Amino acid sequence: MNRRIRIAALALSLSASSGLLPALAQTDDPAPQPSAAQSEQTIRRLQTIKSVLEDRREQVRALLEQLAVADELSKAKIREQITELQQRIRELTDSFERTASNGVNLRNLDETEDKKFDWHQELALIARPVIDGLKSATEKPRRIAELQTSISLYRQQLEATRKALEALSQLEQQDIPTEVAGGVAEVGASWRQRNTEIEQSLIAAQEELKFLETAESRMFETVGSAVYEFILGRGLTLVLALIAGIVLWYLMRALRRLVRSRRQSVPDRQQAARIRLLAYGYHLLTIVLVAFAVLSVFYLRGDVLLLSLAIIALVMLALGVWRFLPGYVREARLLLNAGAAREGERVIYNGLPYRIASLNLYSELRNPELEGTVRLPLATLSQLISRPAGEEDWFPCSVGDYLLLPDGSFAQVLQQSVERVQLKVVGSILQYSSAEFLQLNARNLTREGFGIIANFGIDYRHQSIALDQVPERLKSGLIDAFRQADLEQDLKSLVVDFSAAATNSLDYLIYATMDGRCAASYFAIQRMIQQTCVDVCNRENWTIPFAQVTIHQGG
Repeated sequence: MNRRIRIAALALSLSASSGLLPALAQTDDPAPQPSAAQSEQTIRRLQTIKSVLEDRREQVRALLEQLAVADELSKAKIREQITELQQRIRELTDSFERTASNGVNLRNLDETEDKKFDWHQELALIARPVIDGLKSATEKPRRIAELQTSISLYRQQLEATRKALEALSQLEQQDIPTEVAGGVAEVGASWRQRNTEIEQSLIAAQEELKFLETAESRMFETVGSAVYEFILGRGLTLVLALIAGIVLWYLMRALRRLVRSRRQSVPDRQQAARIRLLAYGYHLLTIVLVAFAVLSVFYLRGDVLLLSLAIIALVMLALGVWRFLPGYVREARLLLNAGAAREGERVIYNGLPYRIASLNLYSELRNPELEGTVRLPLATLSQLISRPAGEEDWFPCSVGDYLLLPDGSFAQVLQQSVERVQLKVVGSILQYSSAEFLQLNARNLTREGFGIIANFGIDYRHQSIALDQVPERLKSGLIDAFRQADLEQDLKSLVVDFSAAATNSLDYLIYATMDGRCAASYFAIQRMIQQTCVDVCNRENWTIPFAQVTIHQGG
């Protein structure tokens, strides 16, 4: 029952405010004069509301008379009915007033007494213009859908009341006892009253739906005026706020460039950290001033909706900043070069050593031996720990170096970057990831230099000169061979010494220490040593033994 009366009361309040936005009521222009058809519809709605209002007042008077003679058990129920009817009367009275005054209502403009500050309530007041704007934008289609649902419900209720009245009519036509007839008469009167109320509510809902559907057809006529009002009102406010923000932003940038152009000296690392912090502080100040300028435009223009939206956005931004404040503190320490990772020091990232080349929003990590640069955000860099670089190597090889791999392969470095290392092995190209290559523990012949070990043996018939003449002449021949091969400058040391008296030969150990510049001749030097030893034996007529097999024949 209460729902039906509220629908009838809201029917006229929404019909009077069928425009796009309620902001049009703030202007001082006179309201447009309604047409004759609109006036007839308004009078018809007023008549419907007045009829329903008089019926409710008559019901209240009847209930008051019943209350005077009712017993204590019935008084509570009658008072509840009276309270409900009084609420309906107030709603119908408000609806009648709004309909007659074309939707104008001063209730929202009444002065209110000062109340105790409640931040929940104040926050709700800030967000209320946004919610009201959304409700206003979707009010008409939502209202049409509600009315269509209510009309369908009213028709179902009318069908139910019709069946109930038919059953009661058939019961009244029969011979029933007197004590039962009174109760049946009361039930019949109640159902007839309900049927009348439902019919009135159905008529009010149909009238409102018809009015809203008619207003939908006239909506396109008001689009032009609404767009014009938006351009001169909220649209102009947005444009002014945008202009104010952009102008202030470029002024602050111009001031920063002017200060930077006046600074001539190159700062050291500590000064650079302070200058960097001042730069970010200046950026923050610029953002605050731009936000203040935009809010000032909204405030001076008196646009509560845009001001509320901007304040809500700033509050959400502030809450997000507060949540990530510990991370921002760590990043600020990095910018001051006072964090765990410092500019110019050595840091390990993804298994590779890097030098922190610069600290910024995106810091740069570089390895002097590797091509490319790694850019890391401050949040990632804050998780790393650096240390002074010292004299350590940044990578075990450089481009062009010759390597001896763990499997004995001889390789040359063709390219190395922060992602991969490319090697040439026996005419083929092999690629490793930089971190994987670092785990190979390859031997760098170019950077570290290398040594070559060779063994050579002569026959036992030369045993008398094996400890003096043979080592001396082998060493002399090897030095001449290195000189002829233009490797004398690369030969650091040469050792030729008697090693062991083997089964078939007198063996000598030859060890040559070479500079890394001749790493490309690693295998050629090994062959040259063996060739030279054979050449010396040929010149000196020394016999080179070979493996012998002795066969013992039994008797």
